[in-house]
Amino acid sequence: MKAGRSLTLAVVCLIASACYHQVVQTGRTPGTTVIDRPWTATWIFGLVPATPIDVTQQCRTGVATVETQRSFANGLVGLLTLGIYTPVSVKVTCASGSASLGMPEIRIARNATPVERVEALRTAAEESLRLGVPVVIRF
Repeated sequence: MKAGRSLTLAVVCLIASACYHQVVQTGRTPGTTVIDRPWTATWIFGLVPATPIDVTQQCRTGVATVETQRSFANGLVGLLTLGIYTPVSVKVTCASGSASLGMPEIRIARNATPVERVEALRTAAEESLRLGVPVVIRF
């Protein structure tokens, strides 16, 4: 009888604490490309973070949304490994169209000399400081 109560309490605690969900939106319009990594490894209850996920090849125009969650299955694996291996699910949605979001933009020609590139970077920094917003530099 006492063991049944303890088991029930343990299951309720597991279900109540195992899952979380976080969404980061960049303000860009979502595209159709989605990178889904359902078993991204973190370690020691998430204290040792996952290695960075590089999506620059798939998301040429930037990222629209990053979703991170610990699913029930992820939590169960974490429980079975006593928190040593605690995987999370990561889903990245690429942005569609231009990634500049209406920010000022400076274009640098592909064949620009080093002096022209430095001048463009200086101009971008000055413009960003004057306007108080980021300036996009395109090569």
